[in-house]
Amino acid sequence: MSCHRAPAFTLIELLVSLALSGLLIVLLNSQITHKIFTDIKIKDQLEYRLKIESIFDHLAADIASASRQPNGHKSVIFYSTKDELSLHVKRFGLSTISQQLHGVEVAWKFDQRGVTRSIKSAEGEYHRLLSNKAIHLNCKKFRLIL
Repeated sequence: MSCHRAPAFTLIELLVSLALSGLLIVLLNSQITHKIFTDIKIKDQLEYRLKIESIFDHLAADIASASRQPNGHKSVIFYSTKDELSLHVKRFGLSTISQQLHGVEVAWKFDQRGVTRSIKSAEGEYHRLLSNKAIHLNCKKFRLIL
């Protein structure tokens, strides 16, 4: 009797291929996980940047729309303490209720609580926390002429 073996893989060849497949799966999984966390980090940074740009756009619009004082300078006043920077802008605004033009005071605060914008008008006060990221100030002395 002739014993004829069918072609097949040996046990060692199967174990080596399983080990290589497992290693490949682990490497791919770590790459995918790293990619996901990187994407989340980039998304958070972009959202934070857009929030900062929005804050500066609102601040620039408030300063640009500030009314003029009799001496020609804009009605923009800065206050600075050790832990806080405040900006007060007086301007005119259109009432959403009566559609009348009246004086509005916009106050910006940059401090440990974040960035706050307050609007005070004849119709009432409105406060909004634009960012809750703590701001650490290191202002020496500055001069702003508008």
